[in-house]
Amino acid sequence: MKRIPYLILLLMFLTSCGHSQTSTLHDKLTGNLKSDLKLLLPNGTIEVDIMDGVRQDPRQVELSKKLQSSVKQNYVWFVDYMKTVPQGQPMPYHVNLGLTKEEYAELMGYMDNIEVVSTGAEEISIQTKDDVIHFKSRGKLSLLDSLKIDLKNNIVLFGRLKLPFGDNLDITSEKNALKSKWTGYSWVLEEPKDFDPDKLKDLNNLKMKQYKLILGKLEKTGKTYMSLKGREIENGARTVDFEIPVLW
Repeated sequence: MKRIPYLILLLMFLTSCGHSQTSTLHDKLTGNLKSDLKLLLPNGTIEVDIMDGVRQDPRQVELSKKLQSSVKQNYVWFVDYMKTVPQGQPMPYHVNLGLTKEEYAELMGYMDNIEVVSTGAEEISIQTKDDVIHFKSRGKLSLLDSLKIDLKNNIVLFGRLKLPFGDNLDITSEKNALKSKWTGYSWVLEEPKDFDPDKLKDLNNLKMKQYKLILGKLEKTGKTYMSLKGREIENGARTVDFEIPVLW
């Protein structure tokens, strides 16, 4: 088990620098969750791209490392500074971030250019029985065998965990890692629900859990995107940490 690094916080910060979402769906999906899920997840065996690679500019990597190093040195300050940033807004420049204003602006510009790419392909079998969608795969996707979607009760089951419905998603800009506008749905389990950011200052006693399933349809290509993510931290140690993003 690895100690949770400051990088988790940094990734939380970087992913918060995206564009706004609303709960109004495009006409690409009907807005009827049950019928949309049957559209997105038809019965049968499909070949999917495993989208766990990231295309980045070398300059972006260089600036990110400088930022990460500075955050590590100013960790407690960084936790407090994050709390001042409104939800969904990018973090304003501060000298403690370890970059010049020009470098920080350059790095934020790169955030719009991050693109996920396929690292390989695998087959997934999808079957619906008694209003429950089941998955079967292997290799890097074998965790999907524990995933089920209960259409009747609108909950996601992952092993013994139950993920309640989170929100309708409407991504209205192409400036995201998928390079397309898209609409979809999310299911999220978070413990504790109302997380106190100050607890991040005491990493040795940090305890939290988050599981999330996202399903969506890309506007540009009409492809389906699915991402299953899980993370558990116990006394500052990561006991669970995975993400399975696929596209077909």
